[in-house]
Order: sequence, then C-alpha cells, then structure tokens
Amino acid sequence: MILAELDLEIQSVADMDLERAAAVGRAFDADPDLGPRRVGGDPARVKVEGGLEDLIRRSGLPISWLTVRVNNRQAFEGGGIALYRGRGGYVGLPHANGTREFTLVPHKVSHGVLRSWADAEPDRLDRVAALFARLCDAMDAGYGVATLLERVRHVLPMDVGVGEVGWLNFFGPAHVARFPRLTALGTASANGGVIIRIADRPWDVGDSDRQPVIDAVGPDAFLRSWGALTPRGVHVPSYEDHLRFSPGTSEMPWIRGEAERAVANATRTRERRYASARKRRLKAQEDRSDLPDVVRVAEWSTSFDADDWRSFGKRLFRRLGGELAGPIGKALITEIEAAPLNHEESVVLATEIGPVEVRWFIDDVETVDIYFFGSPEVIAGVEVVHQAWSEG
Repeated sequence: MILAELDLEIQSVADMDLERAAAVGRAFDADPDLGPRRVGGDPARVKVEGGLEDLIRRSGLPISWLTVRVNNRQAFEGGGIALYRGRGGYVGLPHANGTREFTLVPHKVSHGVLRSWADAEPDRLDRVAALFARLCDAMDAGYGVATLLERVRHVLPMDVGVGEVGWLNFFGPAHVARFPRLTALGTASANGGVIIRIADRPWDVGDSDRQPVIDAVGPDAFLRSWGALTPRGVHVPSYEDHLRFSPGTSEMPWIRGEAERAVANATRTRERRYASARKRRLKAQEDRSDLPDVVRVAEWSTSFDADDWRSFGKRLFRRLGGELAGPIGKALITEIEAAPLNHEESVVLATEIGPVEVRWFIDDVETVDIYFFGSPEVIAGVEVVHQAWSEG
C-alpha cells in the first residue's frame, strides 16, 4: 500500500468557537475533491455528506477526528482534525507536591496528499497550496508546514521549534514580528503572517531552496528532537507571543477544563454515595415488620444545606429513636444528602413515639428540602430538636 507522500499540518492557538471551526470545514469544502471522505475515530467511519462545514456544525466542539480521503488496497491518504473550545487543549504534568503544571495544546489540522493524485493534473499542486492557505486563514494559524513525509521529524509544538522547512511554510504574525526577514520570502496572510512556497513541486525541493528560510529564522530554531527539558518559547515565539496577535479570550483552557473535571468527579462521587446508601437502607429494611399507616395530621418542613442536613439529621434521628437510630436511619441520612437532582422520595419508619413519614426533594445539589409527616407528638419532637440545633 502506498501512503500519502505529502503532509500538511497547521497549528493554532486562536480562540476557537463553532464559527471558526465551521470555517475550517469551508476551507476543505471549497475544493471537495481534496477534502476528507470520512471522519471519526479509528477507523474513521462517519461519511462526509453535505460538506465538512455542515458536519462540524452538527458535531460541535470539541472535535478530535481522524480523516480519510483515500483508503483502498493500493493507497491511503488521511490526516486529522483536533479543534477545542477556546485557545486549545491542555495537558497537566503532576508534581510531587500534588500540584499540576499545565501546558497548552494547540488546535491542529493535518492532511495527507498522494503524489499520484497531485501529479495527475498540472494544477493540482496549486490547489493543494490554496487549501493550505485557506486552512491557515480559517484557523488564524500560528504555524504550518507542508513537507514530504519521508522528511517529517518529530512533530514539534510551535513554541518549541521548527522541525523542517517544507515545500509550503506558514509563519504566523508572532514569527514575523520576531523574524522580520521572513516577509521578503513569501505572501502576507490575512492575520499578518506569511506563506512561503519554496519550489514549484514538493518532490523537487533541495537544500538550497530551504536555506533562505533557515537564514531568516536562524538555525537554532530547527530541532531534530525535543523533550520535557527542551526550553519553550526561547528559539521561537512562545504561546504567549502568539496569543498577543490573536484576539479573543485570555482564559487558558485548563481553567474551564479543571473546573468541569472537578464537577464531574464530584458528580460521580455523589452518585456512588447515593447508590451505596440506598442499597444499605433497602437491605436493612428487608426483614422489618409491616408498619401501621402513618397519621399525617401534622407536618414540619424546611430546607438545609447538605452539610447542615447531615448535622441536624444525625441529632434528630438519635432523639426520635426506633428505626431512625439504627442502620436504616444512618443510611437514610447519606441517601438524602446524595440524592440526584430533581429526585423526590419518601419512606415511613418507626420511631419511639410513633411512625413518621420522611420525604425529601432535591432541586439543587447543594440543598435538601425535607418534610416530616406524623402525629402531633412526632412533629413536636422534630420541632424541639430543630430549635435546639438552631441555637447551637
């Protein structure tokens, strides 16, 4: 099988929203013959029907797709689209003291092109170059390159260095500000960067074609490898430099991401606590005798913060005694505290002064609405405990 010989890759830290992501789709749709036929996971199974822009709008952000244009027994041509909300994705490096150091991960689009396709008609390489330019504009790119796969080294984050001078090169406005000699080598882009095509055909590029770009940027920017200790933003512009030239939010993605992660973790913990407490309560009730119907002539109700409910519930259940003071009551306190949003339920339990119906409703995960129904004696007992609890 022949793999695509030419690889396009564009990176960006633009403030990505659905409209900008849709523009990436339009960049491909402008020349449908060059765009992906399928997208998705591994393998990419979702057919691109009605245009990539429409598919992106229906999918929404974030997007993390492999893309395929050609996939048969003779050849394969594909790439990838990774578009996040806001400035990009992120990774967190844990430290021994429990903190994490976060690093921005740029948006990225890659796309392979088979030489057999590119050489089939005279204008096809110009069409590839036009696609590259459209993608750079759509993404408000910071860096991009189109190079032969046989020359691709490690893919470098754009704040670390440049891996290769390609047949096509895009240097964003942060690069131009730092390396002004680049402007004489190519064509200005919409965002103030520069697109540099160093030869008519990518297969004919030689070292002499690459040298003017190397001279403009400086040899120190070109790295064969990189790792955790490689300095960032030293030989090439930092992500902060790129952000200064790209309007939009200054909030880094880990601010929202870590907040969402904390909420998700708290939700999972709450769900586990609720399921466990409910299971314990139902288990403890299996062998109980039938209770008489509760006398619902009196009612007491209020709302508690979750922590206050646990404090009050423990005191109340001990005071009323009976089933509330045993395993059933202990499990019920946690079951009520961890109950799902918009959940309403009730249970009738025996106390030392008569049966009581305990009813609860959760309309806010931080608040418990609690109701007690029973005889005047039972409700009076609830009121006495609440009064004492309120007074400290």
